[in-house]
Amino acid sequence: MNSIHKINQINQKELQTNTSYKSSWHYDYRDTNYLYIGNLPTSVTSQEIIVIFSQFGIPTHLNLIKDRQTGESRGFAFLKYSNFKSCILAIDNLNGIKIGDRNLRVDHNYYKLKQGENESDYLIKYEQTQVKQTQVKQIELKSIEEDDDLKDPMEKYIDNEDDELKDPMESYLTRHKSSDRHRHKRHDKKSAIKDREKSPTRHN
Repeated sequence: MNSIHKINQINQKELQTNTSYKSSWHYDYRDTNYLYIGNLPTSVTSQEIIVIFSQFGIPTHLNLIKDRQTGESRGFAFLKYSNFKSCILAIDNLNGIKIGDRNLRVDHNYYKLKQGENESDYLIKYEQTQVKQTQVKQIELKSIEEDDDLKDPMEKYIDNEDDELKDPMESYLTRHKSSDRHRHKRHDKKSAIKDREKSPTRHN
């Protein structure tokens, strides 16, 4: 718990002093896109971790550490993002978040593969996990609740994030909905023309 508070206190101090990106403590870890995720409830699955962390970028690799004998989660994992700034957003927003009866610890990490391991072993296969936009936005509050003492000091600034950090599915869904509306309008217009042509009151 001390490490969780320490990270949030540092973030709070940097916010108050308007610390620049290159002067931030985060910047020291700019050469790694890996995060350490600790204090996880053992019931949390890999897919649930991906759904939670997809709110702040695109996770590419995940290694949920499990007991070799039982296969059960040991309560911590290593996750890699495609973008370093996603790591910053995840730490600033998820460190200290309450999941179940535990407060999540999220921190930068220099992850090292063990002998015989390949990074590709932990590549996330999205066609299997089926992470969707609706899943990310509908995480139940009863599962993830914020402790007021650990509330993210950067929350009110998230709306001003860089374009590269915005939800990667947002623009696609916007275009898709726009296309659907145009198709419906064209269909309705054609139907209206046909109805007028069939109307017995129509005069040439």
